Amino acid sequence: MSRRLLWPLAALVVFLIIAAGAPWLSPAAPNAIPTEGIIASSPPSAAHPFGTDPSGRDVLSRVLHGTRISLGIALLSVAIATTVGTLFGALSGWIGGRLDAILMRLLDVALSVPRVLVLLCVSALWGALPLPGLVLLLGLTGWYDVARLVRGDVFALKDREFVVAARAMGTGETRVLWRHVLPHIWPTLVVTATLGIAHTIALEAGLSFLGLGVQPPQASWGSILSDGSAMVSSRWWITLFPGIAIVSAVMTCNALGDALRETLAPGQVAA
Repeated sequence: MSRRLLWPLAALVVFLIIAAGAPWLSPAAPNAIPTEGIIASSPPSAAHPFGTDPSGRDVLSRVLHGTRISLGIALLSVAIATTVGTLFGALSGWIGGRLDAILMRLLDVALSVPRVLVLLCVSALWGALPLPGLVLLLGLTGWYDVARLVRGDVFALKDREFVVAARAMGTGETRVLWRHVLPHIWPTLVVTATLGIAHTIALEAGLSFLGLGVQPPQASWGSILSDGSAMVSSRWWITLFPGIAIVSAVMTCNALGDALRETLAPGQVAA
């Protein structure tokens, strides 16, 4: 394994361990508001390495639990986007003809509308989104690029020699697609999903920062940023540490995606 792939992969594993172990790693409950002995908005100290917020909650605990929520939302929404995009793109590329033309025009229409605009409009109209609703919203607006890439790969593979040989042996069309074509596009899916996780982490943080994503008192990196946004100059620690977490996670996933592209899909053009 190359060093360029090893380091971001190790960093992602660390993030996943933190997300899984947040209840045991956190020194306090993320929403616990102490009634005595704690000064609200206190700077980092030995007792509270990331300081406390205006309600006296431990920022370290909230960042650790925010890792679970932010990564969980990103992973689940990217899984939905990858599944929908794969089905749409495979159907379009495999059947071809008029259906392919219709589906591609629909995809062009979807791609013509900025995703951020759709997210802002739906979130504003829907109001306070529950976590499952936020996951669905991010997932169902993130599959367009996956569909385009899958459609291109399936279209290029469906007339290859091994596919023609499978058909000549009497294998059904659905089985040929499932067993002989789709396994060849998994490197593209892995790379696209990894890069999609980075993009979704940033999108969720932005929505939560604006109050349209994860709702208080739940802790995500974006909602913690929002808690300290009005007092950055005087209480910098409330925004610094979740900001570092967001930037680190996004850079990790982007670096991992680029390394995987070179390893698994060297012919794929960077987006």
